Amino acid sequence: MKKLLGITLGIMTALGGFVDLGQIVFTTQAGALFGYQLMWAIALGTAAIIVYMEMCGRIAVVAKEPVFAVVRDRLGRRLGLAVLVASNLLNLITCAAELGGIAIVLHLLTGWPERLLLVLGAVAIGAAVLLLRFQWIERTFGLSGLMMSIFAVSAFVLHPDWGKLARGFLPAIAQADRRHTLLYAYFAVGIFSALLMEYEVHFYSSGAMEEDWEPKDLNENFMVAALGSVLGAVLTSALLVLGAMLFLPRSIFPQTLSTAVMAGAFPFAKKALVLALLGTLACLGGAAVETALSGGYNLCQFFDLRWGKNLPPKSAPVYTASWIAMLVLAVVLALTGLRPLQLVNISIIFGMVVMPLTYYPILRVAADKGIMGEHANRRSVNIISGIFLVLITIAAIAAIPLMLLTHSGQP
Repeated sequence: MKKLLGITLGIMTALGGFVDLGQIVFTTQAGALFGYQLMWAIALGTAAIIVYMEMCGRIAVVAKEPVFAVVRDRLGRRLGLAVLVASNLLNLITCAAELGGIAIVLHLLTGWPERLLLVLGAVAIGAAVLLLRFQWIERTFGLSGLMMSIFAVSAFVLHPDWGKLARGFLPAIAQADRRHTLLYAYFAVGIFSALLMEYEVHFYSSGAMEEDWEPKDLNENFMVAALGSVLGAVLTSALLVLGAMLFLPRSIFPQTLSTAVMAGAFPFAKKALVLALLGTLACLGGAAVETALSGGYNLCQFFDLRWGKNLPPKSAPVYTASWIAMLVLAVVLALTGLRPLQLVNISIIFGMVVMPLTYYPILRVAADKGIMGEHANRRSVNIISGIFLVLITIAAIAAIPLMLLTHSGQP
């Protein structure tokens, strides 16, 4: 039973990382533009996040080092501090986007004003984090996020063309013209980046330490990372399929969260709409929690300060103040009038730019036998991880130019 409940850490991390606001709309847009052609980007991103997450969890278990302690020690204090600032800015932007998405979903459910619901939603999330222990936070948001399964059921019921879907696992290099080629590249990089959002890995690594995992739990670490990531990938694939089946034939480009969510309930009409909205709300709430807590984790781990959700707030004052400040600043940012999708597009693209600077130190430590001993990367894992590092670096270099050339993916 303990191991079964422990899997909810992976479920929450996957659903909050894979299926957050950006992934819901971004992947649906990709399907609306390119059909099934970008299934390969989902598969590639899923494999990369499993490798990355498993290494982070293994380092946390064996070396007792969280991500930003590794970043500081391997990159040096000056460069590490720059990565810390960039990562926490991304956490802030993403948290603001998720809170904005929560307000939209609550507005659809209640009809109340979005700005009021934004504040109320943030207060509810803050209260949940303050009152619940880490294990109950992950179980509550992780298991309630399973309501997102309605999107997978809807995609299956609509009977996609399985042959075209299978061919989507092979990259389609040829596009209609230069504009479509740039858009194709932009959405490929965006999907890959959205699957590798940093905060989900930072949260996962810190969660492994919060739950006092030991080397005997390493099999569970792999199972949690793999199961959670595959579940997230299935739901992400369903979003792309719904975009391809519902929006592409009608030449509709979904630019709002509400449009994308409606697709999840399409075959069942009103019967499933509330379920789709509640599942979306749980995932956005999980992502908001992860980004807020990750801000506190990152700061305290870098400066060797006491941290931990299960510690009394007074015994970890900087950590507590950090995640509360992250949540408050996210509310302020969301109230400025910036649209949630504007914020999430920024976080996805700039998250890819920062990614190599956190992935590389983790790979070095995971491969270091002096630190990891018998639990160091095997040669095959080093080769696979090195390939992903090259791909991440290429995507990081291409991300901003593609964003500018495509005007953030506008067709």
